[in-house]
Amino acid sequence: MASDAVEEPTAHKDGEDADILDPELAIPRGEEVIAVTEALLFATTQPLSTKRLSILMNGVPVEEVSDAIGILRDRYETHQCGLMLMEIAGGWQLATRPTTSDWVLRLHKHRKKNPLTPSLMESLAIIAYKQPITRADVEAIRGVDCGNAVRALQDAGLCEVVGRKEVAGRPPLYGTTETFLKIFGLRSIDELPSAGELRAVMEAPMKESRGEQESAPSGEEAAEEAGQPAEPDPGESPAEPDDKPAPE
Repeated sequence: MASDAVEEPTAHKDGEDADILDPELAIPRGEEVIAVTEALLFATTQPLSTKRLSILMNGVPVEEVSDAIGILRDRYETHQCGLMLMEIAGGWQLATRPTTSDWVLRLHKHRKKNPLTPSLMESLAIIAYKQPITRADVEAIRGVDCGNAVRALQDAGLCEVVGRKEVAGRPPLYGTTETFLKIFGLRSIDELPSAGELRAVMEAPMKESRGEQESAPSGEEAAEEAGQPAEPDPGESPAEPDDKPAPE
């Protein structure tokens, strides 16, 4: 005989995944959804998707969560806030604005960050654009041994083994991580700039430099503008006066 009893949602215990209903917490309604969404995004160390936020709030409709996020984004953009709401790595997270980053670094000055060296950036760029890729293929593109670089990127959490290539020896295939997306502010790997966009960014400073050199006045033009006689070209002999004394 089938039972008519409705199974109560199971409350999660400490240390268990929070992606289950908690009967001790009432489902947020109205403006409370906005407040709880903001609190969850403030407290998390990982980006939260709208679906995950919906589950954490005991099943608040995803549409209401999306509306709450939209309101929060407008609030942080409209007011002069030191925080911003970013969509990164497939979810949402609160972050400090770039304009306030120096103050935050001062607060955490005891935390030393190892900057990415040019060689690490080269290896990381190759992995990001060519993933999944083997270390041998990275070395073939760079023309140097990349063992230390790949290990350093793994230690930094920027790349990881995502599979094995089906060839002799089955070498590991490397790809970027969620940490990579978070650090570079990308929602997904599809947001990486194209080769044309990268070329435009790299060529812009060179074009500006050439433009400044072309627009800079020559020595004669600068002297004329200043109302001073131009200095003679060192390669030319000084002009002789027209009224030379007559020979005796």
